[in-house]
Amino acid sequence: MAVSASEHGLMLSQMKADHKALSSTLAALAQSQFPPKAQKILRKFPASEAASYLGITPRYLALSADEMGLEIAKIGRGERRFYSLEQMNQIRRYLAEKAGDDAAKALNYDPRRREGDDLQIFACSNFKGGSAKTCTSVHLAQYLALQGYRILLVDLDPQGSASSMLGVVPELVAEDESLYAAIRYQDPRPLREVVQKTYFDNLDLAVGSPFLTEWEFFAPHYATLAGQEEPGIRNRIADIEDERKQKGISNARLRELEDELARENAALSDCLQRKLYFTRLQLAFENVEPDYDVIICDTPPSLGYLSNAASFAADHLLVTIHPQWIDCESMAQYLATSIAHNEFFEETVAKQLGPEYLAPKSLQYLITRHDNTSRPETDVVTMLRSQLQNVLTNTMLRSSAIAEAGNVQQTLYEADRTNFNGKTYDRALDSVNKVNGEIEDLLKAYWGRS
Repeated sequence: MAVSASEHGLMLSQMKADHKALSSTLAALAQSQFPPKAQKILRKFPASEAASYLGITPRYLALSADEMGLEIAKIGRGERRFYSLEQMNQIRRYLAEKAGDDAAKALNYDPRRREGDDLQIFACSNFKGGSAKTCTSVHLAQYLALQGYRILLVDLDPQGSASSMLGVVPELVAEDESLYAAIRYQDPRPLREVVQKTYFDNLDLAVGSPFLTEWEFFAPHYATLAGQEEPGIRNRIADIEDERKQKGISNARLRELEDELARENAALSDCLQRKLYFTRLQLAFENVEPDYDVIICDTPPSLGYLSNAASFAADHLLVTIHPQWIDCESMAQYLATSIAHNEFFEETVAKQLGPEYLAPKSLQYLITRHDNTSRPETDVVTMLRSQLQNVLTNTMLRSSAIAEAGNVQQTLYEADRTNFNGKTYDRALDSVNKVNGEIEDLLKAYWGRS
């Protein structure tokens, strides 16, 4: 049935009205729940928990804190000690220095990358929603920060769910303060100027926001324009090179040609950066390379331009899978599409920049939201392990504790155990710790550590 122009206008008017009403309500709720000057605060850790993260006894933890003269919170009649994450990391560095020439012992206390260790970039990906990408990304980022690594969490999802988990309301973030500012084509900012400190010591955030949808729109546009400009620039460079080879050319003209060549090469570099849109995030990361040990990218539930940029920048692609048959079918489609995209990326980079610009990458699969009491899900897990390479040994279990913590925008590392059924919380935390510990072991292996 044909739809009249007036009916189209009515639909568009309704969409505008609905958007305005919903946005104003959400903004009001955001203001009440997260006032502009409000800051999320991380709980302090009891001595036993803090000591377990540092790999020492509570007694040695207390002794070290006293030697350093730290003012430790003491609560209750028994004056139970509670440590902030910042204090825990101060103690890490103190014990590492105390270890002196014992490098292995120092690394156990302070695992940050040393000279010669490359920055490691993880991208958590799947184009199906509900596979726990954000939950995985945020828990992994916080776990590694608790172990003493310097972490940057990059929220590439325009919905900004990872940012919300870290206490930032994406809708209230200005364009110049969001990740978009570091990858946009007009007047980009250095990523270091965009990154925000969080309440979680050693964990910084590049905020995801609705502005990222603009990059999804403009990336193909600028890539197409660059492709049209490239032949002309290359022809001008060839003409300059030919003229430089001519006999009898004056020194003054040679200097002019060298200046022209420098300008054209700069124009070609800019052109290729726009044409090879999928390299843009990788280039942005170069600005913060000295500042972090690990970058973790939380990608949107799609295989669009943002996800492709994260996949290309990553050293390690971590694909999350919910163990149900319909999700396995989606996974097959995801792999088919990813193969086509990555073959194109590699072929294009090898041709335009040279094969030396292609770095080896790893692919790991993580089974998430797994009900290990379900026989059908267990059968799916068995099938996945038999068909896929590099499925992590540990699985992230489905748990009401993870869901309940998420409802108040917390992770298991932030949440107070007393607010949950103790056994449920412990089981969920053990599951998450084993997954993250396995990923940390992979990280250490890439740095050549045992």
